[in-house]
Formats: sequence, structure tokens, C-alpha cells
Amino acid sequence: MSFNALPNELIYQISQRVQPADLENYGRTSHRVKEIAAPIQQEHRQLKAEYTKINVNHVAAANMLYEMCARPWIALYPESVELRGHRSWRNFEGPRNKERTALVAEVTCKRSLVEEADLRDILRRTRLIPAHEVDGWLEKINIGDEDYLFALMLACLPNIRRLTIRLDHTKLEQVKEMIRLIKRQSLDVHGDRALSKLKAVYVLEKDTSENGVCDLEMFPLLASLPGIQSMHGRNLVGMYRDCYRDGWLDYPGASPTIEHIFLETCGMSVEGLEKLCNSIEALRSFKYIAHRAGWGLHRISDLLKNARGTLEELVLSTGSGQSRFIGTLRGFTALKHVKVDTDMLFQRGKMSRAVDILPASIETATIAGNSLTRPHEEQFLSDLYRPSFSYPNLRKLQVDDSWGHRDIGKDRLKFQKEFHKQTSSSWMLRYR
Repeated sequence: MSFNALPNELIYQISQRVQPADLENYGRTSHRVKEIAAPIQQEHRQLKAEYTKINVNHVAAANMLYEMCARPWIALYPESVELRGHRSWRNFEGPRNKERTALVAEVTCKRSLVEEADLRDILRRTRLIPAHEVDGWLEKINIGDEDYLFALMLACLPNIRRLTIRLDHTKLEQVKEMIRLIKRQSLDVHGDRALSKLKAVYVLEKDTSENGVCDLEMFPLLASLPGIQSMHGRNLVGMYRDCYRDGWLDYPGASPTIEHIFLETCGMSVEGLEKLCNSIEALRSFKYIAHRAGWGLHRISDLLKNARGTLEELVLSTGSGQSRFIGTLRGFTALKHVKVDTDMLFQRGKMSRAVDILPASIETATIAGNSLTRPHEEQFLSDLYRPSFSYPNLRKLQVDDSWGHRDIGKDRLKFQKEFHKQTSSSWMLRYR
């Protein structure tokens, strides 16, 4: 019997079992199938628009899980997930808080519509939660514990490609434990595991005071998941202070697939960064922007030694005026774009020459900070734009200081002509 000979009822049931990603192509098989599957396709488009990118607190996370009890295929839609806590929910000291009371009532109402057997089935399908812990998980989910709700979401959504975790002085211990379980999880029959499609991770801590609480484990745990390509951390100031106490020096290293690392306002020590980067093999972009005096990066060649042939973009800044000399980058043969503080170019009080620091592959260079004097500019120009063409690919040399963003290399040909007019042999010898 051919497919077209089937009754409409059977074709409709088949349409309901088609994977969401294949529905559009399925509807193109024939006019009859397209007409029968039209309501399902319309629902698919609505759910895709609603769930592809989700921003959830604990109430939205609970709602998502309860929706999955009735319609399990909803778990296939989310690709970008942002987890953010809700301080009113955790404010157990203030039982008269109207906002928290409303949140409790909302979660309780949604929970009453779901059978316990359905929740148990979701916990079982994760293949990560032992049978003897299921009752404990159910108890936490019933009261709307955001840590357990977030952890269960990470285990239940197989197509997450971008994950953002916004921390507000809390440590999501159960989320971290779930990440450890996922790392140890064996592949299923299809060769997949939870978070197997995750590529980009953002760990953003709320601005923390000097004595504030900062979660130091979330960033390295996520960085070690297989397949990660991009890591972004912001306001992780505790890394500056407590990296030794929290085990960073015992950390096994990041995933070798990471291509981009961006640490903004993260006072991580050089030792902690070395442990993070010790297994990276394909790093293409490294940005480190800190605002802590005395914590400039040095020994870049050793820190990023495994990326000498792959690193294309390097941005380093402390913004403190107390940066450390970065050393030579001549061994980074693929490096094209560099932005560093002026202070990082000084060694023992003397500014190093560009030919001793930058590789020949450089295309754009930006010097930030207010320490670049006119003689320093001339020295860099003479190294970068001299007639010997040590930098044949260089297109732009810029300065970024309190006077704005300036292109100090735009008069390249004019400078070369002036270079040829110099008659002093000692001056020529200096830049030979």
C-alpha cells in the first residue's frame, strides 16, 4: 500500500510523530500531506518563535518543565537559554514580601496541574539522576527550588547551543553538580549526551563588592564540557582573590575545542589562567580586560603556548596603569589583530621596539592608554612602516587614549619619504 492510499487519520497521526526540525520538509512531500499537517506546522512555528530563545527565572523554568510533561517535544526547541535567579524568591526572611508571595502562588498553581508520575518520567529520562535521589528532587521541585529547576532544565534540553548564567551573589551548587554528572555521562545509542550541542557560554556575575560572594567554579566547569567553542566571563572578581582556595590550580583544563575566550573585569591570576588554557589547541581569540591594579598579564608566550599557530586576535588591558611587560609575540605566526596597553610594552622602564614584540603577520595594532608619548609613536612608526617592510600585511596602527581613537599610521607613505631623507648613519643603523 502506498503512503497516499492511507486514510487522513493515519497520516495525521504520523504527522504528529515527525520531529519538529523535519516538519517543514515533511509538509512538502505532497499537497495532501501539506493540508493535513498544516495545523501541526502552524503550532510548530508558534512554539519555535516562543521557545527557541528563552530567558527564565525559577517560575519560567518550572513552567517549561511542566509543559514538557504534557508535550515532551517542546524540549527540542530551545537553542539559547538564559538562567537568572530571582532575589524575591530566595528572600525567606521576609514572608510578607508581596512579590515573593505571588511567585509562590504561581509556581504552586502550575505544579497542581501536573501528575507526579510525569515528573518522575522526566527525571528518569535524563539518565543522570539515580533512583534513590528522585524523591529528593521531587521535593525540591515541588517547592520551586530554582537551583534544582535550572539543573533539570540543563539535563532535559538537548539542543542548547548558547547558555547564559546570570549570578547574583548565589552559588548554584546543584547546577554545578549536574554539569559534573554530564561530563561523566556516557553516550546514548545515538552518540549524544546532555549539552552535547552547546557552543557558547556566558557566565555573568552581578557587580560584587570587595567582600561579596562570587562563584568561582561555574566558569571552569562549563569550560571543560566537550564541544565548547566560546567562553565569556564578566565581573568574576573573586578569581582575583580566591583562585587558590577554590581549587583553580587543581583544575584539569578547558575543552580543547575552545576558540574564543573573553574575560571582562575578571581578576584571575596568571596561574589560574595557565590551568585554564593548558589543554586548548585551537584558540583563535583571547581577550582579557581587568580593572585591578598590579594584575597585568605577563609571559603571554607561555600562557598561550598551545595557540602559537592559531591565535588571530589578542586584546589585553588592565586599565590600572600598572601593567606588566607581555614579552615577545614573535612566535604567534597567525596573529593578525592586537590591542594592548602601552605599559605592557615597557621593560625595565624602556619601551620595547615593535620588531621585538609583534609578529610579521600583524594587520592591525592598537595601543591603549595615556603613556604613549610622541617619541614612542615615532619609534613604533619607524619599526612598523620602515622601507624594509617587516610588516607587509599591516593596514592600520591606532592609539586609543583619553583624547580619543586616533589612526597614527595613516601617513605611512609620507613617513617613508621622510625616512629616506635621513642622512645620519647612526640614525639609519638604529632602525636597520
